Amino acid sequence: MSHTHRFDAPLGRYEATIICTGTFALDGGAMFGIIPKPLWEKKIPADADNRIPMATNCLLLRDGLRTVLVDCGMGQKWADKQKAQFKTVDVLDAALAEAGVSVDDITDVVLTHLHFDHAGGLTRKTEGGGLAMTFKNARVHVGRRNWAWAHAPNDRDRGSYRADSFSPLDDVERDRLVLIDDREGRAQIMDDLEALVCEGHTTGQFLPLVGKADRRALYTADMVPTAAHVRMPWIMGYDLRPIDMLDEKRRLLAMCADEGVTVVYEHDVAVPRSGIARDGDDFQPVLSSNPSPSTPAGASHGG
Repeated sequence: MSHTHRFDAPLGRYEATIICTGTFALDGGAMFGIIPKPLWEKKIPADADNRIPMATNCLLLRDGLRTVLVDCGMGQKWADKQKAQFKTVDVLDAALAEAGVSVDDITDVVLTHLHFDHAGGLTRKTEGGGLAMTFKNARVHVGRRNWAWAHAPNDRDRGSYRADSFSPLDDVERDRLVLIDDREGRAQIMDDLEALVCEGHTTGQFLPLVGKADRRALYTADMVPTAAHVRMPWIMGYDLRPIDMLDEKRRLLAMCADEGVTVVYEHDVAVPRSGIARDGDDFQPVLSSNPSPSTPAGASHGG
């Protein structure tokens, strides 16, 4: 099974590849909030424990000078009980190898936010039981406010921020950390790579917008985690500020529909990316005929 899905043309200066670094499972009701199970289960069937399959689709960007990875999956640090709970599968190394790179080739890691399913792969356990950076030659870019929030989250999302994902950056690896000013709603990260800053899911979530002109892609992270979440009311129970989330989602999907911006779905096991079209006051995904790199046997869904 392939772990990679390459864009057929550059996004600005970057050759872009979606790589599935692993899979895990979360409660379907939590993933779809107020949407009744008979509706969401038509899109993504649940297992006997009400869990639905989730991908960790990361975005690899290369321009000949930098090799950039957007988010890095769940990582390998899970105890057996947690592996069983979340059904975690980590294939980061294999996915990178399929794309022709290794963890040591990554020059920059851009994190949308520091929840464990987005930043967990940033560190690995050493033989002595300590923590070491997975990407030994990379700088780590994260929003200044999300970095602060991750160190003092509220009770609602405390369990999603695990210190073992990023604690080396507090100490011995501090010089690798690049905190990005995210107070203005947009943040420039690199040439042809900026972030749109959203507050609905968690404080200071980055949505990387890659490319320029009519060749752009928006990595929607937990704003639109799967193609099934494109419909406006379909938002997660995990979102801290659902009303803000709806406003942000409408604005960003309108941009994608009106300006031809491709959406990359971080957690979709069957649809790595799609276009967006208006559908009255709502939106729908315009699905590609290209198969997903991360589709498990029997999984299929869409808009």
